Amino acid sequence: MTALSRLVRSVPVSVLIALVFFVTCSLFVPRFANPGNLENIARIGAILAIVACGQTIVLILGGIEFSFGSSVALASVVTVMLLPVVGPVVAFLAGIAVVVLVGVFNATLIAGIGLPAVVVTLGTLMIGHGLASSLAGGLPIDAAPSIPFRWPAVGEVMGIPVAVLLAAIALLCLWGLLAHTELGRRFYLVGANASAARLSGIGVKGTLFAGYVLAGLFAGVASVILTSRVGSGQPNLMPDLPFQTIAACAIGGIPLTGGRGSTIQVIAGVAIIAMLNNAVVLLNYPVAIQQLLIALVIVVSVVMQRLATGFSIDLQFLFKGAQR
Repeated sequence: MTALSRLVRSVPVSVLIALVFFVTCSLFVPRFANPGNLENIARIGAILAIVACGQTIVLILGGIEFSFGSSVALASVVTVMLLPVVGPVVAFLAGIAVVVLVGVFNATLIAGIGLPAVVVTLGTLMIGHGLASSLAGGLPIDAAPSIPFRWPAVGEVMGIPVAVLLAAIALLCLWGLLAHTELGRRFYLVGANASAARLSGIGVKGTLFAGYVLAGLFAGVASVILTSRVGSGQPNLMPDLPFQTIAACAIGGIPLTGGRGSTIQVIAGVAIIAMLNNAVVLLNYPVAIQQLLIALVIVVSVVMQRLATGFSIDLQFLFKGAQR
């Protein structure tokens, strides 16, 4: 086996899919490869990447997080309401704190009481939207325009968009956490087999608690960019955010059964989702087509990844059923 073939085998299938998707869109989607459009993809993908870092931790733990869609909306409303009183820095920190508190609430119910993650986070999703809508009176609250408030969304540091820089930092933190810390090792062990992890002396409840709180922290950072980008506190801000992050993780090759996942898979999945969303807009396709294409890409990506690991598709059961 040559060095090149070993390198190709070591690369996740989702990375190869992302590269093929980029080349395909560059060839067949008008203006896709323009530098300005690629920067726009990076800015939009940055928000998804940061939240997907938190979703990745939860998925590795064998859980799932649906409350991102309302927690970032609640954070945006709180941020804009506090903005005239305390200024942008404290207001943004308050927004982050709101999302972290949602993570603490979820962690308490899931890790402390043992409630199912899907039930808890779906419940929190609805509660968050209700609180955000009540605080905002059901309508967006416009923020007074200012350079500090807009900086997270449109600012640059040495020519790099702030949003992209924050996403890079988030991904680097995720990589360091998963690959080089004891907590990251515990995430994998608990997600793979919680009972075995408990028998080996790992505090399963504490590990779960930490995972959901960290997921809230990642989403809180993303809420800063989102609020700055839309320029208002919106009670219905990005309601599909949790589903986009789950889709990105699934496309990247992170299983929903826990115990596995890596930063490179997050990057690949987010890149595919961001490019797909952008291509659909450039082609002027309706939202329904966009959702259909995302679902199709998820299915195709998962099938390709299973085939790449030696999984075979057995259709004999169809014929056996027909013979009965």
